[in-house]
Amino acid sequence: MLRRLIPALTALCVVFASACGGGGSATTPWPNYPGEEIKVNMSAANAAIERLNIYRAQAGVPPVTLDLDLSYGAQAHANYLDYNGISLSVVGLSAHEESPSLPGYTTEGKTAARNSVIYQGVAPVEAIDNWTRTFYHRIGMFDPNLLRVGFGSSGGYQVMDINRGRMKGFGAEAAVVAYPGPGMSNVPSSFKEEIPMPVSDTKMGIPITVEFFGGLGQEISEVTATITDTRNGNTIPYYMQLPYRPLLPDWRYEGLVALIPKDPLPGNTVIEVAMNGMVDGDAYSVTWQFATR
Repeated sequence: MLRRLIPALTALCVVFASACGGGGSATTPWPNYPGEEIKVNMSAANAAIERLNIYRAQAGVPPVTLDLDLSYGAQAHANYLDYNGISLSVVGLSAHEESPSLPGYTTEGKTAARNSVIYQGVAPVEAIDNWTRTFYHRIGMFDPNLLRVGFGSSGGYQVMDINRGRMKGFGAEAAVVAYPGPGMSNVPSSFKEEIPMPVSDTKMGIPITVEFFGGLGQEISEVTATITDTRNGNTIPYYMQLPYRPLLPDWRYEGLVALIPKDPLPGNTVIEVAMNGMVDGDAYSVTWQFATR
């Protein structure tokens, strides 16, 4: 089980650019607004989850399903952000809250806000694409124990609940997932800016993460790693996040090793990653390759 030392798994981060079939919408009565309804944009939600499952298949983990109950909350928060014209670049992490004094407030939307990743200024599918190129937003997205997600879309706001539909505790499957993973191709080279940024550098490469799920990786130590451009054998410098050495003091994650290249990865080449260390008292070593676009 991936655990973090701040409130919710993915709640306090935002990104900005400044199963259920069928399209149309699904509705439920809008709490606190008698006579009104929350209308989930099913076309947007289904398109987004279909794209997410493409990425999950590439990472070797099973698909998720779109959960309507979770989607009502995600839709309510997307509506709230849209109604109030909230700029994520201005409010930052406060986008994961709702104020009862503002129109569109619901307790359901507030709960979803704290369990979701948020994007402003792009279409639903593009939000999925971009989240995979971030660091904090991607964490947990490829957990095989993530079974159900909620998705809401309003205007340019995309909200995806990727916390509450997760199997946790003793029932969670043990797994190790690398992303970009072994054999992946057409991998984008660069990092997508997010709030917060793990470091002040805005011209980094796509993060390379290794996540230990289902109770694995509770003790990680003595980690060393290299990233190599196989065309010329040059090693690529990177920033590293470890459970005992987070890039931001308040953003520590157990069960996670992350390498963020200091520059965009070279295009149209094969990248090799090698990592060694101790995991739960045992020696751990893994080497894999992926290809950039």
